[in-house]
Amino acid sequence: MRDNDEIGFYFGLIKKKMDKHMNEGLKKYDLTKSQRDVLGYLHFTDKEVVIQKDIEEHFHISNPTVTGILNRLEQKGFIERKLNPKDKRVRTIVLTQKEQDLHEDIENQIRIMESKFSDALGEEKRKQLLEILKELAQNLE
Repeated sequence: MRDNDEIGFYFGLIKKKMDKHMNEGLKKYDLTKSQRDVLGYLHFTDKEVVIQKDIEEHFHISNPTVTGILNRLEQKGFIERKLNPKDKRVRTIVLTQKEQDLHEDIENQIRIMESKFSDALGEEKRKQLLEILKELAQNLE
């Protein structure tokens, strides 16, 4: 029998609960958390031109998974795939006006989640936890 005092257990549990909460909050936009993550990346990236490979590398997910996410986002009208003028074999991914119009509401879902952490921990402990998590992430590279 496994001991629930393992760090990995709580990382997994917290991630599942966060994903569930985010998915519930995003239902009104007909989005999943994974789709919202990709929209957030597209919205905030410094890259002038984004292609599918950029998303695969950023999120460390497979080509078929990213293709599925992008197909659904395109069907829902949040993104468009356009010919890349520099390389006709590749399509660039751009946000539509629909995403721009909903962006603030969608980002509010993240602020709600973050406020739950602050409410549970207080601001000082939240900052400490964030520093610890950053350090762990760097050490696991």
